[in-house]
This record gives sequence, structure tokens and C-alpha cells, in this order.
Amino acid sequence: MVPDKLDRLDFKILRELNTDGRISITDLAEKVQSSRPTVTNRLNRMRDLGFINIVGRLNFMKLGFKMATVGLEVKTEARRKEALEMLRKCPRVQTIFRSPKKANIEIGVWGENDQTINSTIESFRDKQDVDIVGINYLGSPVHGNVTFRLNPGNLRATSCGRVCAECRRYENDWCQGCPDSQDYRNPLMK
Repeated sequence: MVPDKLDRLDFKILRELNTDGRISITDLAEKVQSSRPTVTNRLNRMRDLGFINIVGRLNFMKLGFKMATVGLEVKTEARRKEALEMLRKCPRVQTIFRSPKKANIEIGVWGENDQTINSTIESFRDKQDVDIVGINYLGSPVHGNVTFRLNPGNLRATSCGRVCAECRRYENDWCQGCPDSQDYRNPLMK
């Protein structure tokens, strides 16, 4: 077996995990007709290679949160590197794709409501040499397991350098704030 490829046993394991991600190693080994040590080694290998992630995330569909995709045209390679670095740190950015089209960066963003999604998108207009060339509001998922990380922080300045309490969008309740910020208005907390 090539170290960076999956085989039939790996896919049997993945199929069972897709059915029940909390299955015990013992039950998983029994279902795929293999030994516990083999299944444990396979899981560790797939995790170490980055083929699978074992994380706790929140479910968009259950929470009614919203998503949008945004096409950004970044004018220079240097600005593109800066934009990618900033976007990677942004807790509201779900996915980032490089694209050969005019929108050379496509991102998926999330928000608790339409206003927060719009505020997030509008914040990208403030970046030098970055134009928004397309927006698709997706709304809330109706099918599929779309999950996201929400780990509220206590930073004064957000990962992009803004301070929510000093932002007009936040002051006017157009935005819940950055989840990394101490000012985040977390709708899930009591």
C-alpha cells in the first residue's frame, strides 16, 4: 500500500464513521471485520496524513446560521498573499479557493443572520487592491452536514486588526462582532 493512498479497509472504516462518528474502536473493528490495533493504526494514519479530521463543530442547519460565497479579485500577487493570510485567520471564513477566473479568490463566509453576513462581506471592501466581483447569498442549508468552528475568544483586536467596539457596523447592531473578539455577541450563550 502506498503511504498516501487509501485502500478498501480505509474506505470501510470511513463508511462506518460517516454513519456513526462516535462508534467505539471495538464496534468499528467488528463492523469492518478487522482487529482493533489495525483499525486504530488506520485511523491514526488517515488523521496524520490529513485525510480525516476529528473535531467538534457546530451544525449550521440546526442553528439556522447563514452562508454566502464571495468572489474577490485581488490585483497583485503580493496583495493576494496578504489577503489569503488575513482570510485564513478570519473565523467567519469557512472556505477559501484559488480560482483562475476574474474572481481569483472565492471564499465561503458564515454569519448568524443576514446582517452579519452582509457586514462581513462589506468589510472586504476596505482592503486595498481587493474588489468584490460576485456575491451569492446561500442562506441556511436544508441538506448536508455543514459545520463550523466557533471558539469565542477574548481578543481586543480581531485577527484582521479591527476592534469591534469601534466599528460602526457593530455599534449599529448590523454585526454580531468577530467570534475571536471579546465584544462578540454570541447568540448561543445564555
